[in-house]
Amino acid sequence: MRRALRHTLLPLLLSVVPVHAAEQPGEPLYLRYCAACHGRQGRGDGPVAPALGEKPTDLTQLAATHGEEFPLQAVVDAIDGTRTVRAHGVSEMPVWGEVFQPDRASPQEKLAARSKIIAIADYLRSLQGAPPPSH
Repeated sequence: MRRALRHTLLPLLLSVVPVHAAEQPGEPLYLRYCAACHGRQGRGDGPVAPALGEKPTDLTQLAATHGEEFPLQAVVDAIDGTRTVRAHGVSEMPVWGEVFQPDRASPQEKLAARSKIIAIADYLRSLQGAPPPSH
């Protein structure tokens, strides 16, 4: 039931998230919560990355590693902690769903938390195929 609801709500929530580069609500969220590890451009080279046991994922290559199709649901699940790989070892990625949503969240708070996660995922979609930074 929960999975079916998630798959039903995701397209609906995405329809209200602007996709224009100048109007990326996920960018400030990404910079605040993700850039320390993944870097400002999403290449896995954030200032905290050298201190981690495993190099953070290059988020600009998600589509390239998935047959040129951005794996939106997998990205949303990874951000909110729904899809964990902790059984395969220690994951240093925080479970952001727990951060964005209070323990006893109201339906409105749950929707707001989900909207933040989807905004970040949609911003990551905009980074796909980004040219390497010039030095």
